Amino acid sequence: MTNNQKNELAEEKTSIDVTSPETHYIVQCNDIRLISSSLRPLVSETEVDEKSSFTFRVKAVVEGNIAYSYLEVQTSYYIPDSLEGVQGFQLSYVLMGTFNADEEMNSTDLAHFIKMYTLSILWPYAREYASDQLRRAGESQVILPIINPQVVTEHIVENNLVEVEIVKENEQ
Repeated sequence: MTNNQKNELAEEKTSIDVTSPETHYIVQCNDIRLISSSLRPLVSETEVDEKSSFTFRVKAVVEGNIAYSYLEVQTSYYIPDSLEGVQGFQLSYVLMGTFNADEEMNSTDLAHFIKMYTLSILWPYAREYASDQLRRAGESQVILPIINPQVVTEHIVENNLVEVEIVKENEQ
């Protein structure tokens, strides 16, 4: 946008300006990477349970004001009209998000942030990756559902299902 152009949306009463620092959270996700991936055909001579399933887990490591959060996903997708001998696919992969916090946030608070927000931030990437891999294998289905991250996060936090290790405290 040049100096002569106006930001028309900023003038709308229903718009929200997030330019100022007070609207930004003090933690930012700087990078999301694929750490590992495996796609295998599901082949069986006998009849199998043809119900597709998926599971995930969240782990994180906090080093001072940097956190590495891992979303590990495993899914078995069964094809209704299977190909010759292939009933579907098993896809396993790990995504890592790198988060940086402002210096004023201590490691314990960063660990809590990671525990609460990893799923909300990384799940859309997990869905896209799974769908992309199956598209490349000839299937056009979206295999990971849209989830309500608030409900799922509440469940995993209440049941202490997120492993967070603080290996280095933030020096303040």
